[in-house]
Amino acid sequence: MIRIITIIAGVYFLAGCSLFSGRSVPQAIAETPEQWQSEHDPAEVSAWLDEFKQPVLRLMIDDAFEKNPNLLSQAANVQLAIIQARIAGADRWPELSAGLGSSRNKRSNTSGFSLASLYSTSYNLSLDISWELDVWGRLGNGVKAAFYEQEAAKADFQAARYSLVSTVLKAWFDGIEAKQQLALSDKTVENFQQVLEIVESGYDSGLYRALDVRLARSNLLGAVSRQQRYQITKNQTTRSLEILLGRYPSAHLKFPSVLPALSQTILAGVPGDLLNRRPDILAAKRRFKALDQRHIKAKKDRLPALRLSGSGGTSTNDVKDLLDSDFIVWNFASGLLQPLFQGGRLDAQRDEAYIRWQQAESNYRNVVLQAFNEVETLLFSEKWLGEQQQALSTMAKELHEAEILASEDYVAGLTDINTLLQTQRQAFDAQSSLLEIRKEQLHNRVNLYLALGGPITVDQLMNTTTETHVHKN
Repeated sequence: MIRIITIIAGVYFLAGCSLFSGRSVPQAIAETPEQWQSEHDPAEVSAWLDEFKQPVLRLMIDDAFEKNPNLLSQAANVQLAIIQARIAGADRWPELSAGLGSSRNKRSNTSGFSLASLYSTSYNLSLDISWELDVWGRLGNGVKAAFYEQEAAKADFQAARYSLVSTVLKAWFDGIEAKQQLALSDKTVENFQQVLEIVESGYDSGLYRALDVRLARSNLLGAVSRQQRYQITKNQTTRSLEILLGRYPSAHLKFPSVLPALSQTILAGVPGDLLNRRPDILAAKRRFKALDQRHIKAKKDRLPALRLSGSGGTSTNDVKDLLDSDFIVWNFASGLLQPLFQGGRLDAQRDEAYIRWQQAESNYRNVVLQAFNEVETLLFSEKWLGEQQQALSTMAKELHEAEILASEDYVAGLTDINTLLQTQRQAFDAQSSLLEIRKEQLHNRVNLYLALGGPITVDQLMNTTTETHVHKN
């Protein structure tokens, strides 16, 4: 019997090799260009934090890795995926269970005119084994799927780490810019106050009109309003960053007084490199491979299951005889269990697995296309943001000189109050816009690092791997 079963299983195994193979590599897009279409000047920079030259950033990133609640939750997902892979692997091993029990019975017996009760006690010791032989690899497909899902969870965790670094850096730059904007508004309020005092003094002397006083006062109040707005922005930005670092949002975090300058451009590589470097692409690829294995498994579920089972044990009225070999009984059986009719459940599960497999490939393509789009857009922005920053810098210098000249001309009576106030506002707006564009350049650079899936710092890549971080948590 066992020989016949083995022959049948061999036939199914050979059929499975030819009929139940999958396609474990998803197709990205029809054509991947050999180089990025956006123009850029390549010059390599080693890692994210090395360019900004602010040691406090390294400390904050380490703090965020240890305490950020969202990242800790993502680390737990990796642990769960590892456990799920262990559970899936257990299906390939025999199941062994043991039982120990006792029972007491009462039996009544009549003899003549008397009623007698007989009591008996029995003890049972059993050992059962059950094992499904994975002849055609159906259980192995489930194990492989769980492994790929585990790898996808690890890639998701790496993507979460990169995203956290990006968010912390941009929040840090937001805080610095808010501090600079507040300092600029403080200086502007002071300058506008001085102009108001000059106008009020000239009005008292009969040199200026009441209209000049009211316009100067209105100009000052507008500057005060902007000052208050930047104070709120700085406070909110500080608290948001503290939350990212896993700290209480006390708004006590201190920022430098000047945004860091960008001195290098990025070596973007070629588009094909992105497919093997970005964690989100790797995660999507692993999920596709996992669903590919689940699709194969769903097709193999229609094959017969080869199961071995056995049981043994003892049953005796005396507990001391439980381990006596004379009381041992055993049974061993094997058989093929072929599913015949389940109301269409197996077909539906196979079709569902196929659709999910197709969906995973579409998701993979979408992730790849979005990644290419991010890099192309950010590379394009790198160039034009640099040129915009140079133009704003020149404009801010010109308007600063114009403000000085307008102030001198107004005191000398060569221009009116509107020209002076308008020039002052334009000078402030130009300096404020310059700060904004510098921060936007930093944001774009951080986003580009994230889009390219590059390293954070060399030492963090060597000392803070996914496995050690998960184990530490």
